[in-house]
Amino acid sequence: MERVAIFIDGSNLYKGLVQHLGSDYRLNFVEFITLLTAGRKLLRAYYYNAPLPPEDPAAKAHQSFLNYLKRVPYVMVRLGRLERRADGFVEKGVDIQIAIDLLRLAYADAYDVAVLVSGDGDFAEVVRVIQDMGKQVENTTFHALSSHRLAQQADRFYPLDDFPWDRLRAQTQASPSPEPPEE
Repeated sequence: MERVAIFIDGSNLYKGLVQHLGSDYRLNFVEFITLLTAGRKLLRAYYYNAPLPPEDPAAKAHQSFLNYLKRVPYVMVRLGRLERRADGFVEKGVDIQIAIDLLRLAYADAYDVAVLVSGDGDFAEVVRVIQDMGKQVENTTFHALSSHRLAQQADRFYPLDDFPWDRLRAQTQASPSPEPPEE
C-alpha cells in the first residue's frame, strides 16, 4: 500500500477557501485529510502557517484553530513567523519549512507519495528533486491560486475547486478554519 505524506500551505488553502467558499466556511480537516489520502496509508499531514500578532483582531480565533489542529491525530503543525512591513505583515519561514520537510522525509524514505496543497510555483524544483528520488508528488490547490509550473511538474494535479465542499464543511465551531495573514 502506498504511503502518503500531506503538506498543507495553510495561507494558500485559507485564501482559496475564502475566495471559493466565503470567509464563514469552516473546514472539517479530518475529512479533508481523509479525502487527500484517498485510501492510502497516511504517514502524517503537516500544516504550515504563521501565528497572527496578538494585536490582530483574528489572533484569538487563529490560535484556537492552531490548537485544534494540534489535537487532530496524525497532524503536525509547523509555524513560521510574521515580519512587520510598511504595508502590514509578511509570512516568513513557511515555504522553506515545507521544502525541508518534503526533502527530509523523501530522503528518509518515509513516504511514496507527497500530496502538496499549495499553488506556489517556487516548489516546482523541490518536486523535481523528490521525483528524481523515485517519489511521486501530487499537487492540489484552487485553480485561481495554481502555479502552472508547479502543476506541470507534479505527477498529478487535481483542483480543489472540484472537491465536495458541502461534505467537507465542519458541523461544529470546534474546528474553525484558519485565519492566516495576507501574503
